Amino acid sequence: MLKRIILIIAMLFIGISITKAQSKITKQEIINAIKQGANSTKKLLEKVPIDYYQDDNTLLHYAVQFRKRDVVELLVNRKILISRKGGIFYGTALQDAIYYGHLGIASYLLEKGSLVNIKNIDGDTALHIAARNGYLGIVEQLIAYGASKNMPNANGHTAYNLIPDLSWDSRKKLQEVLATQPIQVQTKNYSKSILNRNIHSTKNRNINIIDKKSLIDNSSVGIDININRINQF
Repeated sequence: MLKRIILIIAMLFIGISITKAQSKITKQEIINAIKQGANSTKKLLEKVPIDYYQDDNTLLHYAVQFRKRDVVELLVNRKILISRKGGIFYGTALQDAIYYGHLGIASYLLEKGSLVNIKNIDGDTALHIAARNGYLGIVEQLIAYGASKNMPNANGHTAYNLIPDLSWDSRKKLQEVLATQPIQVQTKNYSKSILNRNIHSTKNRNINIIDKKSLIDNSSVGIDININRINQF
């Protein structure tokens, strides 16, 4: 019993110490430290825990926002919660990286295990954001890592529905990659059964008079002429 009480007191003391340390760090100090790079961020981590959270941002969200690849790698290597939500649309750092166009960082976060089907405040997944911006390479990589093409966002749109107006080749490729069903191509060819039926219907007909000078056996040429409609010439 005594040991349990001592443990609880110790945990409370640690919690109070962390809270005091965090209260001394302003948002601007966090931003400045991350902007200055990995070495400055290491010093920051002596004052705040790795999963420090402020104004709906993790340290990883800040690092992604300011395109600090070295800080991103430092935080990931120190086991930050890579898929924790926050940032500009309350989504993952991966989603922010795609939104800001920091595709190298996005690819790195994918390789390090960021979850791909988490939705942000608008119901968008990382795949929605990549499709909306026409980022074919990231779209393909997301799908390879298990991103769902069937997930609708808050407006009921799949990633396919969000493909923007691009060059014809780029748009077509995105459509092929994001299609949930094979794209149907319409042709003018008739099916074999229809052709067979039409051929069968023209067999064994009588000779029809087309004019006063000619007789044509329509069964041999595959035509059907209604003799009742023949007019006098």
